[in-house]
Amino acid sequence: MSKVTVSIGSKDFDITLDDDFSQFFEKSFKETFGDKTNIETKELLYAFVQKSYDEYLSKIEYKKIIDKIEQI
Repeated sequence: MSKVTVSIGSKDFDITLDDDFSQFFEKSFKETFGDKTNIETKELLYAFVQKSYDEYLSKIEYKKIIDKIEQI
């Protein structure tokens, strides 16, 4: 397990994550926020909305692929 500290609105939050997921999370976090050490609440909300939208689009694509496979 790995501990990751995220600062949001000048408050630190410690998150304990599985080692493999921790690496993925840190990479994704850097891609989203760059080298920032403190994230504002508004930025976090926008990032969450964007990630949710990306997941929504992925699920639509997965469904299309599953439908094609089922037709075959």
